[in-house]
Amino acid sequence: MSPRLTSSRRFDRYFLGLFFVLVVPQFLVDLISTSTTSVTEFQLFVVPVASAWEWTDYVVGGTKDEDSASQRNTLSDAEISDLRVRDLKRNLARSHGYSADELARMLDKKDLIAALSKEETKLRTKFRNKQRRKLFWKALVVAIMCVVAIAGWPLWVQLSEVTAVNWQVYYDRKRHEISQCSEFRSGKGAIGVVLLSLLDGLRFWLSVTVLLSWILPSNSPYRIYMFPIPSLPIRPGQFMGEKVANGPLGRYGMNIAPMAITWSMGFVRGKIEHWTGKALSAAARLRRKESRSGETEEERKARKAAKKAAKRAAREDQERRQQAAWVKETERRKEMAQKASEELFGGVGNDKQDEPEKENDDSTIPNNDYDDAKREFEADMNDLDDMNDLD
Repeated sequence: MSPRLTSSRRFDRYFLGLFFVLVVPQFLVDLISTSTTSVTEFQLFVVPVASAWEWTDYVVGGTKDEDSASQRNTLSDAEISDLRVRDLKRNLARSHGYSADELARMLDKKDLIAALSKEETKLRTKFRNKQRRKLFWKALVVAIMCVVAIAGWPLWVQLSEVTAVNWQVYYDRKRHEISQCSEFRSGKGAIGVVLLSLLDGLRFWLSVTVLLSWILPSNSPYRIYMFPIPSLPIRPGQFMGEKVANGPLGRYGMNIAPMAITWSMGFVRGKIEHWTGKALSAAARLRRKESRSGETEEERKARKAAKKAAKRAAREDQERRQQAAWVKETERRKEMAQKASEELFGGVGNDKQDEPEKENDDSTIPNNDYDDAKREFEADMNDLDDMNDLD
């Protein structure tokens, strides 16, 4: 194995481990979280790196890095003490739902400050509890993903290698198709290659959508990036009688729209591939005819003779390889038969083969089977002669 391949494979492993530890947990935490953010606020980011001495900054709060709108709108005790009575009452009424009667009972400014400070502390505590829950789920998901990544590391490495090989095969095939279109100067072939690439991308998008549909909830904001699949359900309960059809089982079904779309894409892709092949073949014939338009009769005869000689040489080479393979197979079968006879008779057959042939051809040994067969043959011949005489 070359050093370049080793370093590339090592880089793929490090990148895969980094992806599992940093990106995937945040994605899963967003799915587990009870409150989903809007699509405009969606940002894919990694877990913030923190040491063991500053992890409380992300749990307790009170730092300048807090990104919650509710946390930014809360007032500290110093800010509350600087407010006027009118502002205190306005905040209590608008932000915390205090009525006019409740505010009228608070005659002292200290009561208003204490009430507003209590309500703002409730909001900060709620936000901190939410942050604790979110970070707990994040830590749990990170731990699970680390265990899965370490325990199933050979599987992930094999998956990455298979994906890399499939991508390389697909890339080489597309590059060959584009080179053929460029070599034969076929516009139809280029259009067919582009359409095939678009269909391959749509099929990949559909496959990823079907896979994610089993994981993402129905109200997830990530569903806007999925393939627009129509609803075409088949409910087996509708064919099981009126009682079952009107019951709870009658509402369950299976959406066959992805299968129909996949089949349609495969059918269209086959037609486009056949049309592209015909276009490239026609362009190749045209280029071949153009290249031969200026050759003389002698060059044409020489080319055909060379082509026939090449075909004859290829045929003879193929027959030679077949004959060699047949001889090798015959020798192998003979060896197997000899070995089986040795195992069956215990070497008796070899001793008989070493004896002189004159002993094997001794005519003095009676052979009753041969005599019976000879008599039957002579009788049949006599019957045949009698029938010829009758004719």
